[in-house]
Amino acid sequence: MVSSFLFQKNFPTFIEKGIEVKPLLDSHIFNYEFDFDDWPSTHNNQSEELRPYNENLFMLRHHYKTVFPEKEFRSIDEQKEKDKV
Repeated sequence: MVSSFLFQKNFPTFIEKGIEVKPLLDSHIFNYEFDFDDWPSTHNNQSEELRPYNENLFMLRHHYKTVFPEKEFRSIDEQKEKDKV
């Protein structure tokens, strides 16, 4: 887990000294791509979304509706079911 100390104390010092932080921010530590079969692969919202998630990374696969609770992120199958009712 990344400590907030890194952002509060170290990053300003890095920037003041001209140390480039982009490679660190682009690394797998901060930018982790994942693909879970349980998450809907199609829904009406095609925009790219970046959301915070502070729980256990290994439990993320079960928290799609927690991370994306909005109606526009429901799977197309879910939307069809809701329209029938």
